[in-house]
Amino acid sequence: MKDKEIEVKFVINKTTKNKLIKYLEKNAQKESEFRLIDTYYVPNFKSFEVDGETVECVRIREKGKAQLTYKKIHKDATPVYCDEFETEISSAEQTEKILFALGFSVDIKIDKTRTTYKMGEFEFDFDSVKNLGELLEIELKEENADISKIFDFVKNFGLSKKDVTYAGIQNLMKGSK
Repeated sequence: MKDKEIEVKFVINKTTKNKLIKYLEKNAQKESEFRLIDTYYVPNFKSFEVDGETVECVRIREKGKAQLTYKKIHKDATPVYCDEFETEISSAEQTEKILFALGFSVDIKIDKTRTTYKMGEFEFDFDSVKNLGELLEIELKEENADISKIFDFVKNFGLSKKDVTYAGIQNLMKGSK
């Protein structure tokens, strides 16, 4: 599913995170754990927001090698999904200069630690976000994924649709201030 992401994002507490990680340590493959610095950019010539919520974003992610990413959220779709286009870049600094020259400015910088597990068709990303808290993204890695599989899985850990957030991390960070 290159260029398309079907995922659900949950706001969780440390107790729920620890229960899930304990389960995944026994039943899944831990893929990675690393620190991410994400810088989000907004254009000065158009809005990336609809009704006060971010629906598009451009970011430079630094985790050793840098990546440039563009995302567009399709909230009117069922299930909600994102177009996601990303590419490795050789210089975050030069790419930022290009974005500035094109009329973008820095919106927000986010510092987080991500731990990733894979189990079957699921990918679990646990994010500990500085000045925000704990998030969990569960992504299905199948072309015609049935999102109800995510909810069937998380109900065993006390999570449900009420714990889902469709807000982008930029909106969550701005709401936490």
